[in-house]
Amino acid sequence: MMKTLTFALLALSSTSINVFANSTISANEMTLNKDGQVTFTRAEVGIEERQGVLVNTATTYYSPKVWINGNLKPFFVGSTNGNQFCEERGHNQEISGSTITCGEDESAYGNFDWYNQLWTMKSTGSKNQCYQLYATIKCQ
Repeated sequence: MMKTLTFALLALSSTSINVFANSTISANEMTLNKDGQVTFTRAEVGIEERQGVLVNTATTYYSPKVWINGNLKPFFVGSTNGNQFCEERGHNQEISGSTITCGEDESAYGNFDWYNQLWTMKSTGSKNQCYQLYATIKCQ
């Protein structure tokens, strides 16, 4: 079963647009699609008025994960991984503002293989350090 969330904004007059200007729309329930490569638990969409038109300034995804061999996995922080996640969600790139969490020793997490164009598992080893994973990712 696929769940979807749709946003609709109705501007009744020029003053009603200002109510939404420079706002963030938050959603707690988004589409989780096993056919896609990436997913998340929650998203916040930044909206700003530019020349009388509402535009999406950035989207922040919480608990981003990737599908690897039928399982959802957190993934390593890095420009290739970040940009790939954003592109798969329909954005151009990752932008400043993402946050990290630490992965554990002797675990494996998602890593995008640019040459083969697929998400793969990459082991952390056991160096007793923080293995940087995305807690949130901000896309534009």
